[in-house]
Amino acid sequence: MPLFRSTPAIESAQAARMDRRRFLALGGAVAATGLLAACGDSGEGKGSGKAGSDKAATGPWSFTDDRGKKITLKKRPERIVAQSHPAAALWDFGIQPVGIFGPQKTADGKTSPQVGNVDLSKTTSVGMAFGEFQMEKLISLKPELIVTIAYGPMIWYIPEDVIKKIEAVAPIAVIQLMGVAVPDAVKRFGELAAALGADPESPEVQKAKREFETAAAAVTTAAKAKKGLSVAVVSGTKENFFVADPAFHGDVKYFQQLGLDIVKPAKPEAGFESLSWEEAGRYKADLVLEDARPEGGLTHQQLGAYPTWKASPAVKAGQVTDWQTETPFTYQRFTKVLNDLAGAVTKARTDVV
Repeated sequence: MPLFRSTPAIESAQAARMDRRRFLALGGAVAATGLLAACGDSGEGKGSGKAGSDKAATGPWSFTDDRGKKITLKKRPERIVAQSHPAAALWDFGIQPVGIFGPQKTADGKTSPQVGNVDLSKTTSVGMAFGEFQMEKLISLKPELIVTIAYGPMIWYIPEDVIKKIEAVAPIAVIQLMGVAVPDAVKRFGELAAALGADPESPEVQKAKREFETAAAAVTTAAKAKKGLSVAVVSGTKENFFVADPAFHGDVKYFQQLGLDIVKPAKPEAGFESLSWEEAGRYKADLVLEDARPEGGLTHQQLGAYPTWKASPAVKAGQVTDWQTETPFTYQRFTKVLNDLAGAVTKARTDVV
């Protein structure tokens, strides 16, 4: 299943199978489903793209991204356009992108959890669907740098066939997330933010980091107190049941590093092993983390219609909690994920399977 079920997950994982299926599982390369939409709306972005200083750095600027590509500019870029996840990460370090692309709103019009703390009234959208870019609007923002993420070789939300068109507007910096544990990803976003003028050592960031570390320690403490507790991370659609591979997903990998015994599927592809609903009972666990994305998959209530789900030991025991897959990797946003996880582990019984 797509790392992100039918959203960039299923699209990306199935669409990813398309290429990226591998994606969210990232392991592959999601075949992008959308092409550029050259639509319009001009006007300068509402964000400044700046960090703490009002003065633009003078002199040459360079940054080597996770493709190993060195980006060199005459001065530090201030007008940044970023995909939702890195936009959220940069925002929490003090960098406010002038433009954003990727998920921003849920189907009911609420702010998507994928944008984290980004104030959408202070930045300009240049596209929300996978692979969509409103080129005229992007150009009007006069971006000096475009930032996105990657899962394996696939550059997220920028189809391969339009990369050159985008790069004709501004260089693209890519941060790799496939198999990168949360704190390592946050550190990398911090390095980019620092290069853009932010201060990762600011009191606000350091406070958020301490709270994150405290929450992480709580997970470790809970895991040690529940020796033998097995945890499965899953996602379901009408057609299939997916079991997540911790080696692929940075959050699940981190949960494992914190001491949780995560069930590892035998034959993962692009981050998941895809099973039919008849096979959904193959991997049993005491505690199940189920994909909580508001779109693209089944809700807990909908899952109840599937006999193999209802027969799961963890489901019978009431030991199912949310896998918060859309939370961006930032200290500020991920602390709640860790605190919630620590609480679920603390309450869980270890004798379910």
